[in-house]
Amino acid sequence: MISAEKEREARTTAIAQLLGSAETTTEANALTRVGIRAGFLWRCSTCKDPKYANQETCCGKPRPA
Repeated sequence: MISAEKEREARTTAIAQLLGSAETTTEANALTRVGIRAGFLWRCSTCKDPKYANQETCCGKPRPA
């Protein structure tokens, strides 16, 4: 069985590779929306920036549950 940390790392790697290959802003925005819905990313409630699943804090606040 895969540990939660390994699974989170795999998700982060997958979405980073997808976002890195996006050629347009529209593609990157679509991938970001899908990543958030799939749980690969989360959005900071303060700065509204998307964050990778392995980032636990942003703007001094913990990741929302």
